[in-house]
Amino acid sequence: MAKLKRWYDPEASQGFRVIPREDREESYVALRWKHPRIPPTLGECLAYPLSDGPGLGLLVLFPPVLWLLSLPVFDFIAMLEPLSKSDWALGLVVVPIFLPMLFSFSMIFGYVLLFLGHVLVASAMGENDQPRWPEWHPADVAEGIGRWIWAVLFGAAVAGLPLLVAWIVVGKIDWWNGFVIADILILGAAFGQMGLAAALTHDTILAANPVTVLAAIVRIGWGYLVPCLVAASAMALAGLGVYGQLYRMPRMWMEAVALWAFWVFVLYEAMVVMRMLGLTYHAYAMELVWFRRRPRWASHRMGRIYANS
Repeated sequence: MAKLKRWYDPEASQGFRVIPREDREESYVALRWKHPRIPPTLGECLAYPLSDGPGLGLLVLFPPVLWLLSLPVFDFIAMLEPLSKSDWALGLVVVPIFLPMLFSFSMIFGYVLLFLGHVLVASAMGENDQPRWPEWHPADVAEGIGRWIWAVLFGAAVAGLPLLVAWIVVGKIDWWNGFVIADILILGAAFGQMGLAAALTHDTILAANPVTVLAAIVRIGWGYLVPCLVAASAMALAGLGVYGQLYRMPRMWMEAVALWAFWVFVLYEAMVVMRMLGLTYHAYAMELVWFRRRPRWASHRMGRIYANS
């Protein structure tokens, strides 16, 4: 007669561990290594793009592609300066050639913007690990481009009219007028990037409205000044880079090298800006209370590629 199995094991309780409720948050933090709810520093944001594989991959793999797709456009714009009727005729001739290239550039750059949105959401949730690269879905890329365009238009609407008035009234730029224009740019960056954060974290561009954005800026207060200064400085440096590419490059090989470096720098500073904006939200999340869980379009990655903390 076969011996019946006994399922009772007096030592089975040793294989389980009950975690008290008050210790669960601590064990979760130890697992994920969350950023403390304090305003971010510029140093940690500057180091963020170089701290893990996804950011390094963005700086290494995407600049060559963006360089290849944008170099002819820069040359074409420089060739059409000054514009004349014959130049416009030449431009219409080459439009069929540039349209496929422009579409490819838009999709690649849109994918980069999608990854930057992941960086912002991961930082807003306090994660020190960089997010993984998103999957390639044209619909997601197009939707991400739409969020960014809406945020840019929102910031331009706030700063555009004052800039136009200042340009008409001022005429020439001196130190004082430059200071006024810089303040207007900071104002536009403040509303634009907060609108972007609202659109990304709420998963709808309708959240990037003046009421939501202004209320968020008021709740954060002076803690929002540093992210605005960083974003405005990044936009000014990118604008100077475009100006230098178009009008200050005497040789073709200099333009090629400078354009490659330009894309590396733009992607780097974009990650820095998104990291600082996201961590600023994380520091003031209790005042804003925008979202409790990760948006549907964003994903996360447990641990780092090169070093798990």
